[in-house]
Amino acid sequence: MEENETVKKKGHTDNVRLFKTGLILILLLILLVASFGFYRGMHDAIYDLFDYRYTNLIGSIFDLAIIAAILYVVREFYIKRQ
Repeated sequence: MEENETVKKKGHTDNVRLFKTGLILILLLILLVASFGFYRGMHDAIYDLFDYRYTNLIGSIFDLAIIAAILYVVREFYIKRQ
């Protein structure tokens, strides 16, 4: 009887882990879509706020900041773990 309860608890734990993993993946997908929307919106704001001569420069600086932030996150959370 005790072995049967252990199997049920293990199956329940696996289901909870699978649910949490699926939920995190869905939230990351939503975050990715929202990030693209923010990125496009920022480029539109740069175009509206700055003189046409400086929009490419400011847009490039913004893109460089995004690249730097992504590289920092990758280095901190993925490379250091290995």
